[in-house]
Amino acid sequence: MKSLKLIALLISFSFLIACSNEDEIPSRIDIPAQFSVDIPQPISDNGGGLNGRVAGDGDGIIEGNEIYESLRGFIKIGEGSAEIVQFTLQVAVALETQNVRTFTFESDDDGREKRIDLSESVTRGGVAYDYEMTMIDVADNEMALQILWNADPVEGIAILKPYNIDRRESGDAIDAYVRIDYSEDDANYDATMTVSISGLETVENGDIDNMKMFVGKKGDIVDVMGNSNHPNIEIIDPNYTGGRNYAFVARGDESTDLGVAKLALPPSSTTTDDVLVDFSVFAVLEAEINAVADLDQSIIDAILEEAQSPAYFNNNGFITSGVDNKPTSFDADFVDLSGMNPFVPNNVKNLTIDFIQ
Repeated sequence: MKSLKLIALLISFSFLIACSNEDEIPSRIDIPAQFSVDIPQPISDNGGGLNGRVAGDGDGIIEGNEIYESLRGFIKIGEGSAEIVQFTLQVAVALETQNVRTFTFESDDDGREKRIDLSESVTRGGVAYDYEMTMIDVADNEMALQILWNADPVEGIAILKPYNIDRRESGDAIDAYVRIDYSEDDANYDATMTVSISGLETVENGDIDNMKMFVGKKGDIVDVMGNSNHPNIEIIDPNYTGGRNYAFVARGDESTDLGVAKLALPPSSTTTDDVLVDFSVFAVLEAEINAVADLDQSIIDAILEEAQSPAYFNNNGFITSGVDNKPTSFDADFVDLSGMNPFVPNNVKNLTIDFIQ
């Protein structure tokens, strides 16, 4: 799908730091070693279905386990976006190593001239930052990338516009932006990041246009809360319109390779974050089945046997779902996701991102 194409494009984007220096840096720039939070594989993986309306098992019904598998793919999109910024900061490391503050080059990707600048002590959006790294498309003087950060403690913001990074491959993502807010100054976590994506092109049923996801890491435990918006989604009922969010809370454990998640499918226009019960996977799929078929409840229950909440995962993916089906390897405290909520669906539907002036 288009969003995955975008992520692959950005990850593959490379810079060549082999030309002569233009300006010497008078002082050392403190470049963060980390600007993202890794999410354990049980809840973040490309192995599942990567469309909001997966193909199913051929029976014409989209079942709960298939929905849960696709959730892992959407979380992976957010994680992959943060990894792009982590990769991009290595460019800053290379520039710092070569004592370069401004570097102009012709991109191998789209053949256009780009310029990278490193600055110290800047104020953007009324906030003071220790450092800023920017990249522009020179011909149009259009910003392609902006990273702002403070060094102690590490916290900052990274914003990318893929179209200005590579005009050739991002022609179908002209209005797309990616933003990462990263911090190592949170009382509840060792590190946090919030990934926001807006303006992705939507063509196929289930495609994402916007996404927002918070990730917090404490020791081996990673909490995830977020939403992906799917404006054209059709799960079962062909008459449904207006789009839906995948609204989710999840937790992964790096030491045990286990994961747990709760997922809701609220209409995109929903204006509350209290969606995990009324719009649970079971509730939504049950309502859509009833909208298109006259089935006994026993048949519906059998179809949605694995559409309960929460869902349990290991590195191979979905295991089972439901409070009464909790595998013995899952600790009760670990699967307790109370107090965690996704974002307000309508806010994610209307999400916009821009560079900070």
